[in-house]
Amino acid sequence: MRILIKVFTGSVIGVFTIGMLGCGCLFPSTPSNTLMNLYIDLHTEAEFLRYDGKYREAIEKYEQAFKIRPRPTADTKVIDVSYLTLFKYRIAFCYAKLAETERDVSLYIKAEEVVKESYQAAILRSDQIGVLYLWGCILFNQERCAEARAKFEELLEISLQRGFHDIFAMNAMDALRKTYLELGDEAATPRAFGQLEARLKIALQNRVPDRFLEVALYRLGEMHLELEDETAARRAFGQLEELLETSLQGEVRNRSLESFSYFHYLGDAYLKLGDTDAARRTFGRFEELLETFAQQEARDVSRERFWDFYYLGESYLELGDKTAALRIFRRLEEILEISLQREDRERSLDYDLYRLGIAYMELGEEASAQKVFVELLEHFPDSLFKAKAEGFLGR
Repeated sequence: MRILIKVFTGSVIGVFTIGMLGCGCLFPSTPSNTLMNLYIDLHTEAEFLRYDGKYREAIEKYEQAFKIRPRPTADTKVIDVSYLTLFKYRIAFCYAKLAETERDVSLYIKAEEVVKESYQAAILRSDQIGVLYLWGCILFNQERCAEARAKFEELLEISLQRGFHDIFAMNAMDALRKTYLELGDEAATPRAFGQLEARLKIALQNRVPDRFLEVALYRLGEMHLELEDETAARRAFGQLEELLETSLQGEVRNRSLESFSYFHYLGDAYLKLGDTDAARRTFGRFEELLETFAQQEARDVSRERFWDFYYLGESYLELGDKTAALRIFRRLEEILEISLQREDRERSLDYDLYRLGIAYMELGEEASAQKVFVELLEHFPDSLFKAKAEGFLGR
């Protein structure tokens, strides 16, 4: 029944930068440097408390900081109001999380009061979207589904007018689907998804920044899968694959590997659809890119790259292609050998070796697994995985 309140670094983060880091530039005339420093300290502490899940303490610090916030001396209405919007947004979020964890209805009421203040202060459409998403979640978690539906639909309407550029819109679409289900309106979901697909089609034609479209198309496909609409899911995933292939026509070195990770995600999605040929094709594409980036990194292969290889190998195993899985794990072993030779190695290579050994065991490659476990014991005699490695070796 509950919607997990997610906070994404969308348009709101820009306001946060203005509010916290830009004070000295935007609000130069303050009573004293001491007051400014106190404000910054309080706001910073509130942020850390919020990230640590200490919401009650965070609220107290936010409110203290708000009372002594710097006032503008120039005509900075939009900036000042956006600043107020974000402050109230953060406080409302903390109240909502407290209500969610403590199951206290009075805290939801307080969260709603503050988020309403945040929305009333919002001038920029980009600010309104984030606030509406939080407001909708607060209402939904109180089982006020009809009101939540109105907030999510308002959010989507604003987002569609802007060209559907905001990640909050995708989360609202998923939340809206849950709201439709709670209200028993089964026809509303496919209708809303149809509107979303039409907007995404326009965005594809207008070349909206690829990164957003990749997220949107993948999430849309996943939601269609949840609704067991395989035809629609294939359509969304097909559009995503076409978009990724178009992206590859540019300079690959000018993009991070993470921007092409959707080839891997697509492979897993195609496996869910039972389309092994499509899964093999997209896994192969990701493998090519993975190798390209690994070669560029040479002797400085990152830990993230290790897990890219590892999970791709696991995906090949799920596909039933043991030959491809073995090829990936052999390559992974080469990368680990290079890392072990480095004097400045910092990452937990013992765990990497342990996982590789387990992967070899899954493949039935016992000799290779034993070799890896021996290396683990030689290089990391005090490893937390020592007992497990010795157990596999029969020691």
